[in-house]
Amino acid sequence: MKNDDVRLQIPGSLEPERFEPAVIRAELDRIIHSDTFARSERSRALLTYVIERDLEGEADRLKGFAIALDVFDREDSFDPSTDAVVRVQAGRLRDLLDSYYSGEGARDEIRISIPRGSYVPAYERVKPSADVLADGQQRPPAAPAIEARARNAAPGLVGQIITQGRTGLRRKLYLDMRLIWLALSLVIVLLGANIWLLVADGANRPDMVKVAAMAARTETEPAKVSPSAYLPSISITSDINGPLRTALEDAIPRFGSVVYRTDRSSTVDEPLADFYLRAVPAGLSSMNIQLYHRESGILIGTDQVPGGLDAAAMNQHISRITSRFLPVGGVIYAFLESENRLNPLTRCLVLASAYFNKQDAQRHRDAYQCDEALLAQGLHSSLIFADLASLSVEVITDGYSYPIDIDFHKAIAYGRRAVELAPASSQAHRSLARALQAAGETEPSLDMIREAHALNPYDLSIAASYGNTLIATGDFETAVTVLERTIEASPVHPTWWDFATFIAAFETGRYDLVSLSSHKLVGHERSHYCAARLIAANLEGDDALREEMLAAITASDDQFFRDPLAFYRHIMPEAAAEKLVSALRDAGLPVARPDEG
Repeated sequence: MKNDDVRLQIPGSLEPERFEPAVIRAELDRIIHSDTFARSERSRALLTYVIERDLEGEADRLKGFAIALDVFDREDSFDPSTDAVVRVQAGRLRDLLDSYYSGEGARDEIRISIPRGSYVPAYERVKPSADVLADGQQRPPAAPAIEARARNAAPGLVGQIITQGRTGLRRKLYLDMRLIWLALSLVIVLLGANIWLLVADGANRPDMVKVAAMAARTETEPAKVSPSAYLPSISITSDINGPLRTALEDAIPRFGSVVYRTDRSSTVDEPLADFYLRAVPAGLSSMNIQLYHRESGILIGTDQVPGGLDAAAMNQHISRITSRFLPVGGVIYAFLESENRLNPLTRCLVLASAYFNKQDAQRHRDAYQCDEALLAQGLHSSLIFADLASLSVEVITDGYSYPIDIDFHKAIAYGRRAVELAPASSQAHRSLARALQAAGETEPSLDMIREAHALNPYDLSIAASYGNTLIATGDFETAVTVLERTIEASPVHPTWWDFATFIAAFETGRYDLVSLSSHKLVGHERSHYCAARLIAANLEGDDALREEMLAAITASDDQFFRDPLAFYRHIMPEAAAEKLVSALRDAGLPVARPDEG
């Protein structure tokens, strides 16, 4: 049902004013055709969507999931805890609306806003300030819309709202000062060059020719840039101190996916890096750890650390926080992707992470070809070699058609190169461990993943890989303990963690965990995942699901279906593999017995 009119809250009134939808649409049209919004297609689309849904009486649909699907073309598997696109774009939209009403829209009587904590638009009538000029500019640059909202806000929020209104002015002054200093620097360089030319006499002119030739070569042959220069950087502001700071300073440098800036003079006003962490008191002793993007000022992640923790408990919380924020696939990289800020290196890393979260041939090819292109361009990053090692293993184990010349020796070579380039990298050691494990070199693989875990005990994905390698050695008791703790600390994680947990739980008789982990494989059509769900369905007596999984496996006619025992032998000892195959046979899968083959 459509709204016949729209309620607008008039400052100081008890009843909201009602406006015709045409009035709101007229204001929307002015906004999306303004210079402020001219270069932000996503913000125009988001604002149009939320207003039209509201005017159509569908405000209850304005949830993050629906917006992700309808506006940003995400799939049904969208998870807001790992993909920050809606939160990020909503924050950007709020900033643009504030900028618009501080400039071009300063004379608009109807103001549209998106209150924080909601995606439902709000409307208000604001009388233009007497300081607004005819061309829409203000004197001084105040923000009437924000001031009006501040008058109606709860007292504790007034300072926050006014501060947000000043953000645009501070950012503009900051950019103006950068331009001034850049111009002065250029003048100084030019003066210096002229003085040098005047001092040089004719006898030195051949040397000048050499200098010019060297400059020409520099333009055509750019100096090689360290791969770390392509990685996002992060700092900790000075308001984080004590054991919390100590733990963060120990954890962050261990994540090779970010560059840690360590200068303790970093503050909220002058952070040193692309992203920064700050602490805000929450309650009597707890602290909210907030992750901000420096350039935009957008809060992109938050987590809480209780007070009074011992060292072990503190490290557990830091492990959860850093594993959410820092790795490829975490909050920082999700923000970079949603804002189209990925560079060639981070784009390849994101593609590889996307494949391991949802595995299929096309995602695998995209990631592999991206890594190959970087190597061809001379960017030799340990992270790229690590991804190539792991992706190469997938070619063999999953039967992908690209590339055609991959074997375990090449996968191991990629892993060794990753370790050579970054001997302290846990990601490099893990990639080599994966390749060694797939090649059947179980003990060297276990040694390598133990080293990876020692290099970064905070990274939950490394802990999951450690549990997976313990499965290969047959130490299912330790594996199930490690994997269960890891998954509890990371509610959102790659599918293979659940599959590994299923294996360890099944082999140790933890059928409660068998059921839980198999249910998390829903929506994934790979045969060995369907096999896990088949076994669990049979144990639970769910005949409908058992028949569904049988049909899915037999229809695939892939490598797993043709020889599940061979598949399991690659990832665990013989006796454990036979136990799983026996369970498949009991569930109705037509698997030949060894004496029948």
